[in-house]
Amino acid sequence: MSTINKQNKNKSDAAHLLQKCNAMPARANNEDEDDDDDYELDANVTLTPRTTSSTSSSSSSVCSAASSPTSTTMPAAAPLCKIFIDDLTERRRLWRVPWFIFLMCFLQITLHFFASKDLWAKLIFKPQLKREYWRFLSYMLVHSDQWHLWMNVILQCFIGICLELEHGQWRLVFVYVSGGVCGSLASGWLKPHMPVVGASGGVYAMLLSHIPHLVKNFSQLTHRYVRIAAFVLLCLGDVCHTIFHVLVKHNLEPRISLEAHVAGGVAGLVCGFIVYRRLRRPPRCCWQTGNNNCL
Repeated sequence: MSTINKQNKNKSDAAHLLQKCNAMPARANNEDEDDDDDYELDANVTLTPRTTSSTSSSSSSVCSAASSPTSTTMPAAAPLCKIFIDDLTERRRLWRVPWFIFLMCFLQITLHFFASKDLWAKLIFKPQLKREYWRFLSYMLVHSDQWHLWMNVILQCFIGICLELEHGQWRLVFVYVSGGVCGSLASGWLKPHMPVVGASGGVYAMLLSHIPHLVKNFSQLTHRYVRIAAFVLLCLGDVCHTIFHVLVKHNLEPRISLEAHVAGGVAGLVCGFIVYRRLRRPPRCCWQTGNNNCL
């Protein structure tokens, strides 16, 4: 009889122990949740243990720190917001894209390889068709051959990207379009029987507009002497090529429209002084300000 009682007692103890073992994970989870609840964010964004006696005082201090205008966190937040906004503005300025130059190059390349002869004939400038006003600009989208096309595309990118990034799209559009219109007008006036194609008027307008750009912003520009050297080399190279083409090939195959080149360059020179702005002075160097964090 005693043996049966002992066996029953052992079974009940084993069952009770098994029940305790099954309840341990749930209790551990509840304790973890309680432990998480025993921590809260104070005004200084640090984890502090919370006791039952200090619950009301700590919560009231958090509310007063968030609502009080003289809290120690508020003066620090305003400079951080200003620094963040200034950083976004600086990144936007640095990552500006020269959309106008890219668009012109894309249109010129696409039309050269995919435009039909009828469309090409509708776009070239013919002085006899002066009532078709779109021709005063559309001739800049078509070129006579691939050499003509790629020369203008490369020069557009080399000359125009920095101008568009520094002065914006609309100022460069004004200079470019003015050069193209003046080039077609001059060619139609001086050579009334010669059709004109190519973006040389706009390219020369951008090239000569570097003169007012350098005059207005010489002290603010980076690599200013490199720009002057590149400008002089481009001008001298084009003058030498034109002289060679006129004297040796008698300005044939292809026929260079000197009138459009000169008129476009003069238009860009004048329009640059009108629309180009003075750039803001860049940040001083570290050796001038004494700051080691030079941007």
